[in-house]
Amino acid sequence: FLGGCISPPSSGYVSAEEAGTMSVQLDDHDYDLAVESIARELFTRGLPKGYVIALGPVDTHDCPYNVQIGTLQKSLLVVFNREGTLKFMAAVDAMSGNTAAAEIYKLIEFNWFKNNPVDNEELQKFGKLASVNGILFGRVSAIERKIPDGREVTYRFVWELANTSTGVVDVSHEKKIRKNIR
Repeated sequence: FLGGCISPPSSGYVSAEEAGTMSVQLDDHDYDLAVESIARELFTRGLPKGYVIALGPVDTHDCPYNVQIGTLQKSLLVVFNREGTLKFMAAVDAMSGNTAAAEIYKLIEFNWFKNNPVDNEELQKFGKLASVNGILFGRVSAIERKIPDGREVTYRFVWELANTSTGVVDVSHEKKIRKNIR
């Protein structure tokens, strides 16, 4: 009798919905949680149909772990396309071939990364030149602490949607993802 023997799966693939091994790094499931959280917030805020949102700078300086901004961007694009009322793109795509918009974006990005206020006039000019209604700014940070059997990492995703017509932040949102690693 071979009690407890399990046949290995016929292939190395597992369902994407199946729980994976927990690690301190952000994984696909964590990106899904962060994206679903901000997307749900934006969809429930009553933004007008056809409102164009550009993903602006995402500051990861306070996160010692790798944050894949491209993964966030692509996932947001998929969620927005599926929902259909709001439009989404990367700011770099919005200013493609437009050197004036690119120069203004550099100033906006510099101020965001330095925690300086974003200038309303620059935001409004960028919105007109790039044909976007709002810029989604982000900050990702991580706090780590020891727990009895391992460590705990809390990722904090903070989002701000700035309206390029008014310069006002229309949406502020935060999502925390806590991971216990044994």
